[in-house]
Amino acid sequence: MPVKRFEITNRFDFAEGKPMGEFGVFEQIDGQVTFAVDPLAPANERVFDLELAPRNEDGLVEFSSDFSMVTPKSGNGNGKLIIDVPNRGNKLVASMFHRVPAVMPEDRDKPGDAFLCRQGYTYLSIGWQWDAQGENILISRVPEALKDGERLSGEIMMKLQPDRNREYLALVQLGQLHPPYPVNIDASVNRLYVKDHGGAQRQLIDRDRWSFSKKGETSDRHITLDGDFEKGRLYELVYETTGAPVVGCGLLAIRDIASCLKHNKTELLDHGFDQAYAFGVSQTGRVLRTLLYEGLNVDESSRKVYDGLFLHIAGGQRGDFNHRFAQPTVADIPSFGQRFPFSPSLVKDSMSGREDGLLARLAPEHTPNILIANTSWEYWRGDASLNHIHDSEDLDEHPNVRTYLMAGTHHIGGILINGKQFTELPTGLKAELPLNVVNPSPLNRAFITRLDEWCSQGLEPPASRHPRIDDATAVTREKVLEEFRDRSDVALLAPEKLGGICALTFSGDYDGGITDHPVQEGSMYPCYVSAINSDYNETAGIQLPDTLFPLGCHTGWNPMAKETGAGDQAATFAGFTLFFSAEEVLARYQNRDNYLQLVTDHADSMISEGLLLTEDKDWMVRFAGERFDAATAK
Repeated sequence: MPVKRFEITNRFDFAEGKPMGEFGVFEQIDGQVTFAVDPLAPANERVFDLELAPRNEDGLVEFSSDFSMVTPKSGNGNGKLIIDVPNRGNKLVASMFHRVPAVMPEDRDKPGDAFLCRQGYTYLSIGWQWDAQGENILISRVPEALKDGERLSGEIMMKLQPDRNREYLALVQLGQLHPPYPVNIDASVNRLYVKDHGGAQRQLIDRDRWSFSKKGETSDRHITLDGDFEKGRLYELVYETTGAPVVGCGLLAIRDIASCLKHNKTELLDHGFDQAYAFGVSQTGRVLRTLLYEGLNVDESSRKVYDGLFLHIAGGQRGDFNHRFAQPTVADIPSFGQRFPFSPSLVKDSMSGREDGLLARLAPEHTPNILIANTSWEYWRGDASLNHIHDSEDLDEHPNVRTYLMAGTHHIGGILINGKQFTELPTGLKAELPLNVVNPSPLNRAFITRLDEWCSQGLEPPASRHPRIDDATAVTREKVLEEFRDRSDVALLAPEKLGGICALTFSGDYDGGITDHPVQEGSMYPCYVSAINSDYNETAGIQLPDTLFPLGCHTGWNPMAKETGAGDQAATFAGFTLFFSAEEVLARYQNRDNYLQLVTDHADSMISEGLLLTEDKDWMVRFAGERFDAATAK
């Protein structure tokens, strides 16, 4: 069995011992789990560099992960296990399912209303990311690949875009405090490029114009440029590093923790589970897409691991999770995770001529049921439509997949605090327009419930809802931007600067998961978003009250603030909301009570359709009331 042992470091009553209905008191168990996997097993053959990792006396490769589990103190609850795949080391259950606004690191351990416990689930968060950084995080400690006993060197790439002119830049990317890979400062291959924007031609900067330094002192965490870094321009640093962790071991941690607990009694639990599910959000939704593509829903004993997966706001790509010198935290550097295929269905790529699909390596009996839910931002990013549109044609839906657009939403959830809108994102980046206020959180608990019913009872979930070519609800981003041109209050994105997924040409040992940087980018795959109506709101997808009974227009795109020097480029993660005037809102709906009655009736319809749980009706109505108050306060 790949799980070798558990070490418990903390064990206590969850939610201060409050009983969870018929399932009684739950407990939280924290610790570390050690894995020992067979590098020669067919189930592990897709993990790059695993064969180069050191082996123990039994010929197995060992690594360990942090874990945190919440489970009934007696019995196995409803007999179902949920694996939480943490985002950059951060637990996700509290914010996804327990109505906890996760503002501070400690918020992620709060029970909130303990929805999953009240349903009888055991859930476990597993560390999978070797380079996660921060407070209260879960990580995986993976081995290093060695060749003839020697450490490996190679290139990695960073993208840096300053929002103001700077003398030096810190070598950090999203969610990090320092570079994940050490810098070989004196390596002759180190180089720096600059581009006006993502789609522009890159230019090599003379090596004597920049250095690894900060304020005249040598630094392996900063670069300095003669003449300063210009705001809004995109800098690409390629540097040599030494030390190649077997990054794909994180995928095995996600697989083998579920397989172990599902099929075996352990020192943690004296029972197994009837079903096992996993969910991932953004980065970790892409991790689960990678697990599917690599065929890793099969354990070393040839058993199916996950019965169902919930892929939340992951778009249509994978990521840096399974190749040499992979950087799991990055999302926008073209590499192995941004290559074809994108859709669950098997299709032929017109760019390369290859035929492939996200689920192509899984036999039907090993293929889980999958719910895919995306916000408008993932569509505007340029990849979410690739899940269901290929070469500008709608794909036949895979029988194991349902796909949803949550219309009028953006990546970071609705942001409205005490009735106020903001333009600064949690990342510190400033957007030009007020951030989107639509909060789709009430949908999440319905999604996980429908997934469970699908897997355990065979009950079909609601039909997919997303933009389609055949009914003209799927249109190009350029078309939508053109429709916004008649609005003087909206700053637009430059069509030629819209991002997307390109056909990639790799140099180096492609089959061995090794490439040189930057990867050559070719033609962009077609990208589609939802069409909009006369209120500038999206017409495709799941319609929340905000888009069906609008108080304004809500988008999945928002330009960066003009002061950043990139005011015609998209602010990462952000959409915008522009409320109607108070006079227009009252002319449409007369008063707050009338408006909330419309919302309540729509919530009842969503409940009957399976898109909202009865207990979350008040949550949706409360959000609507807050938006109404904000719109009419102007």
